[in-house]
Amino acid sequence: MKPHLDFEKKYWGKGKKHLCGIDEVGRGCWAGPLYVGAVVFDRAHDMIKGVNDSKKLTAKKREELYPQIIETAVAYGVGIVSSDEVDRYGLTYATKLAIDRAVEGLNIDIDILLTDSLGYEHVETVAIMKGDEVCYSISCASIIAKVERDRHISNIPEAKIYQFDKNKGYGTREHIELLKKHGVSKVHRKSYRPIRELSRD
Repeated sequence: MKPHLDFEKKYWGKGKKHLCGIDEVGRGCWAGPLYVGAVVFDRAHDMIKGVNDSKKLTAKKREELYPQIIETAVAYGVGIVSSDEVDRYGLTYATKLAIDRAVEGLNIDIDILLTDSLGYEHVETVAIMKGDEVCYSISCASIIAKVERDRHISNIPEAKIYQFDKNKGYGTREHIELLKKHGVSKVHRKSYRPIRELSRD
């Protein structure tokens, strides 16, 4: 199934104006920040061809879609929590913090939040199972978050040492070998079990 606008049309039909899709990227990463994308379209928006869950798209395709999404959106925002904040607050609270920052970055009042994970306590939230696969706004939010996070982690000073341009901070075999060789950096999430164990070695 491909993303569609059925959820948006349902709430537009009920008189809701600003529907915000959100999605997060990087919860399972061993290094780098966690990103949440947020995007709002109006009811006159025409679906952009090729939009899908960011995980199902190539990096090239995501980069092609990204400017089309932000140029046609009423508003978009990105919420970021650092690896230090993930360690300090725990993953669940850190994700909520990133959602708050993404929604606040929209600079408009929203009526409904469309999500497939955690919500935003100040606004009515609609949880959609596999939302990034079926809900157009959530899919677009996932692309925004993925593109921005990949750009960031691929260009930080630690990227060359740990090949973040390839693994994006996930626990690949090559990443593990580089951790054993170079040790744990300041951008690694020390609260994650694999990183804790490597830190003790």
